[in-house]
Amino acid sequence: TQATTQAVESQAAQESTTEEPYEDLPTQSLNGILIRGDAAYEYYNFVQSTADQYVSIVNRCASALQGQATVYDMIVPTSMDIMVPQGVRDELNTSDQKKAIAYMYGSMNSAVHTLDVFDTLKAKNKEYIYFRTDHHWTALGAYYAYEVFAQQKGLTPVSLTEDFYKREYTGYLGSFYSDSNKDSRLGNNPDTVEAYEPKDTNKITITDSKGNENDYTIISDVSTWVASSKYNAFIGGDNPYSVIHNDKVTDGSACLVVKESFGNAFVPFLVPHYQDIYIVDYRYFRQVKDTTVVSLVRQLGVQ
Repeated sequence: TQATTQAVESQAAQESTTEEPYEDLPTQSLNGILIRGDAAYEYYNFVQSTADQYVSIVNRCASALQGQATVYDMIVPTSMDIMVPQGVRDELNTSDQKKAIAYMYGSMNSAVHTLDVFDTLKAKNKEYIYFRTDHHWTALGAYYAYEVFAQQKGLTPVSLTEDFYKREYTGYLGSFYSDSNKDSRLGNNPDTVEAYEPKDTNKITITDSKGNENDYTIISDVSTWVASSKYNAFIGGDNPYSVIHNDKVTDGSACLVVKESFGNAFVPFLVPHYQDIYIVDYRYFRQVKDTTVVSLVRQLGVQ
């Protein structure tokens, strides 16, 4: 782990010396976020004990499922280290996410297939891969991360233009807008939610916090929803447990996604690859299912 961290530090130092000149935009810290120009970013605080707990959970899960299911782990960086120029970033009191990810991945056992998407996203930071008024990545950012998964798994990535219908929902003002007390720099420049609806199926079954099953849509039309809720275009937002069945795939393939809200924009890209996709939001799952992820994988025959 130490060697990995040193290598990351050396590479980061090299990158910082070769960075292109950046625009000197007005910058302000406000209520735990950084506002730079018309975009906001979240400070990151690395806590080793929390990181170690996360690593331990993933390692135990992967070890328990060896021979039955392949476990992949994707730690998604927030926009601060991806979108903010290094010269600005170096002046801020925020932990280095690349080092944090290297530490966690360096502590995972060989049964875990780690998916490091940091450099992939960093290389795309001129594109619209994170929202400016919200802490999430966009569907395009999630797609680039999906390509990393597909490459490691040996899949041919699906095409955004051929396998999906593109939907756009304007006027999105997310969490950073509310955290900034509705700062006009953000409010005057709302985001657009770009979503990609799978052509194979747009059906999803959601189990809500009361244990009720509801038929819903993978990509929902949120054009008339209030400005703060439009990220819910993806898989119905945050629900304890959801299932997608794709009749176009008949090979018995099954995938379980354990996620928080960043996973919502990621899941639609998996649809063309699997007959069944099961989705667990680990923050709410135990409200409706008295079981563990390992037991669920065995029960469902997830590979």
